[in-house]
Amino acid sequence: MGMYLVSVGIEDWTLGECGPLLDEALATRNLPPYPGPPATAADFEEKLVPSMDDFAELCARHDATDFLDASLIVPVDFTGLIELPVENTYDDVTKVFSAHRLHAAIAPIAAEIRLPAGLPTGPMALTGAIDDRITFYVALFQQAAAHSLRHGCPLTYV
Repeated sequence: MGMYLVSVGIEDWTLGECGPLLDEALATRNLPPYPGPPATAADFEEKLVPSMDDFAELCARHDATDFLDASLIVPVDFTGLIELPVENTYDDVTKVFSAHRLHAAIAPIAAEIRLPAGLPTGPMALTGAIDDRITFYVALFQQAAAHSLRHGCPLTYV
């Protein structure tokens, strides 16, 4: 078992409560609604390894910690976190973060640790390939943001 960061498919998105509530929250920011994930998109899945403390400290040095509180990452550009009154697996509210902002936040961190190019991609590819926790988390969030933006799909924790 454990905690996984996974892509959300169209069926789960359509049946869930987050879509309409996110659209309302985006409207209050004068942003268009998020149309939801496409009918077909590649799956994203990575298992989180214990202890993010060192990674969280690295993010704090870059003033990039908001995404650590998120439980849903969406391919919509907005600032800060959006809180939705929807219970999820780990909290009584769903905190939404922009994949655009995650991509921008993780880039200088990846540069600082000299994240290698050509890391494996695909479901569970990083989990088995990277032993160093900081490198793993930087690669995980970099690939999560890229996947969300490239495929237009949200990601969540299960």
